[in-house]
Amino acid sequence: MLHPKVVQDLHSIRFRNVGFKRKPVLYPQAERQFNRFLINAIGHNVFVISTGLGLDVYYSSTQDYSQFIKKKLWLFKPANDVVAEKHFVATLHGPEVLDYFNTVVDSLITHPQLFLSCCKKFMQYYKDAGVKTRLLQLLYSTFEAHLQELISQERSPYTGRIKKMLNESEISEFKYFDEVDRLAYQSKNARNFN
Repeated sequence: MLHPKVVQDLHSIRFRNVGFKRKPVLYPQAERQFNRFLINAIGHNVFVISTGLGLDVYYSSTQDYSQFIKKKLWLFKPANDVVAEKHFVATLHGPEVLDYFNTVVDSLITHPQLFLSCCKKFMQYYKDAGVKTRLLQLLYSTFEAHLQELISQERSPYTGRIKKMLNESEISEFKYFDEVDRLAYQSKNARNFN
């Protein structure tokens, strides 16, 4: 079980385009710049990712930086988007953050190609991260446990490709677990965050 303080300090902000738009909230270069800006402003425990459903910002802090992050997003938008684009913005705190993170993964499953793309992006982000912060490790561990569940239930049409990605990722010692081994593995990982 995660230490209550770790969960209590979790925060997330999600930005979604209003209506059905395929246009990203931030383009890849702007997303990386926004992530770097937030790391410099509030510390290393920040994770920014576009999911195709929008842009999600996760961070761990004793302070709530939600208003700061909302106001600064517009600095990274192209000049013609600042006035024209409207976004739905929602913030979550504490245990709701991990629940929402799992909901995002579940939502992406209904869009298999988008889901596969996000899996690749998240694994690459984790692999390339110079500093494996507690937040990033927690999100990756939660993500991997969720993928394990999807694989065991064969809920994704890309189950074989996801298994292969995990096996080739060199990120963790991924193995296909049965139910008992998976629970033991999750319990061991959770103790690492205490």
